[in-house]
Amino acid sequence: MTAALSAAVLGLEVLLVEKTEWIGGTTARSAGSLWVPNTRHSPPGIDSMENAFCYLRAAVGNRLRESMALAFLRVAPEMVAFLEDNTALAFRAYSYHPDYLATLPGATLAGRVLEPLPFDASVLGRDFAKIRPPLPEFMLFGGMMVDRADIGHLLAASKSLASLRHAVRLLSRYGGDRLRFTRGTRLVMGNALVGRLYHSLRQRDVIILMSTRTQCLTETQGRISGAVLQSSAAGIRTVRSRFGVVLATGGYSHHPELRQRLMPAGLSVHSPVVESADGDGVTLGERAGGYLSINHASNSFWAPISVRTRRHGSTAVFPHLVLDRGKPGLIAVAPDGRRFVNEATSYHLFVEAMFAALKDAPENCGALICDDDFIGKYGLGMVRPRRLNLRRAIADGYVIQANTIESLAEKLAIPAATLAATTARYNGFAATGVDEDFGKGGDAYQRNLGDPAHAPNPCIGPISKPPFYAVKVYPGDIGASCGLVTNEDAQVLRQDGAYVPGLYACGNDMASIMEGFYPGPGITIGPAMTFGFIAACHAARQNPVVGGPVRKMGTGT
Repeated sequence: MTAALSAAVLGLEVLLVEKTEWIGGTTARSAGSLWVPNTRHSPPGIDSMENAFCYLRAAVGNRLRESMALAFLRVAPEMVAFLEDNTALAFRAYSYHPDYLATLPGATLAGRVLEPLPFDASVLGRDFAKIRPPLPEFMLFGGMMVDRADIGHLLAASKSLASLRHAVRLLSRYGGDRLRFTRGTRLVMGNALVGRLYHSLRQRDVIILMSTRTQCLTETQGRISGAVLQSSAAGIRTVRSRFGVVLATGGYSHHPELRQRLMPAGLSVHSPVVESADGDGVTLGERAGGYLSINHASNSFWAPISVRTRRHGSTAVFPHLVLDRGKPGLIAVAPDGRRFVNEATSYHLFVEAMFAALKDAPENCGALICDDDFIGKYGLGMVRPRRLNLRRAIADGYVIQANTIESLAEKLAIPAATLAATTARYNGFAATGVDEDFGKGGDAYQRNLGDPAHAPNPCIGPISKPPFYAVKVYPGDIGASCGLVTNEDAQVLRQDGAYVPGLYACGNDMASIMEGFYPGPGITIGPAMTFGFIAACHAARQNPVVGGPVRKMGTGT
């Protein structure tokens, strides 16, 4: 959508082809964060392009394609300014959000992570129904979206007048929305980003073909010149493109053969990645002469997931990103009853540790363990704070409950004495505030996930008040790192280094500049939008009508 919208603003005639009935892919289910250093929203004087490059070089090491990283860092701030100045896109920087690898050179505590402003989707009218909804488990009351700030206000509504007012506004707005729509129209996180992009595309009269599959690309005199499309409504038709085709189909996460070949054996079959991300883009790109980069440090990005069967029989896949693992009073254990990871580390590194610890485990799962105080205050996975839906979660088997640590271990089929010893040792760390085994709460990123009101360590608290609870967690994937190799202009490359004329790739169809490392939140969406913008600018420069003004606007790479 960023590529299409940017191209439309730059004066090109644009067609956007979507194979599902929904607008928005995995982004619509995500937090919607963008990792984009040095934008107009960054606090002045605390960062620089050189500093951000230093951080990427430290995080990615000798795998870093420096030319690609520099192109991203150079253009990303311009992409943000261009979209905010010409479309309905609007962002703000998190007031405090450390990079994930907070101790590396060049890491910062704030300014690099943007979130979309909440969006009033009622302006879309009936077309609001076309936006892919978030995961049901991320909504309240069957359809009300909330972000982390909203959650804080809702939990504090009985203690703070300002929070009470905020909560009343949210609930009143939601009640009014449900009289007209199937869910609330106040969109936040990834849904807000998708909504703003879609609204902007409609304002620019960009044609969007829904439920339409791309059968193949067409080529004329050695250049990609269009595509053959198929839909139940219009049948098969061929469209022509004068200046470029951009592949942005979400990657290969659900492609059966590539998933089996490129993903670790212990990976769960369940994934929060949108089901339509099944490799269309990379397949089309390979047929056109491009090739996949398949030797990343990790061929995908990871997050621990828990799985639950919903009332109507579908499977809920919940990524444990930021809401529970880093809070005080929780441990993650392997089937042997021992901790295997710093629970407050990034979700990507958490799963890297899972792969190592669970390689011989029959179920390939670990467990998150907490007590009654913890689940009441913070929730656990799909269980919300204050135990609002705890009883149902216990009844359907998602949460395992026991009155003692030993009996909880028996229900989990892990050694009771070992789990009791593990818990006792962790409780000792809670008293001192120092995790002698894994260093939980040892850097700024981890402490930001904890509870600032808890001392001496915001990430470590006792597990002592019965009953005790457990949720099984599995290694999950949240988006491909491997993809089509491109150059700095987002052009798809052949193995000999030549580009495929007329063909671009961005998002998860493009090989990630992070090479399988996860340095911060939004390292998929930020580069995706940046290289989508770069592709649009490069294509526009091929048009003699708009090519001149585009160069004058400085929107090239």
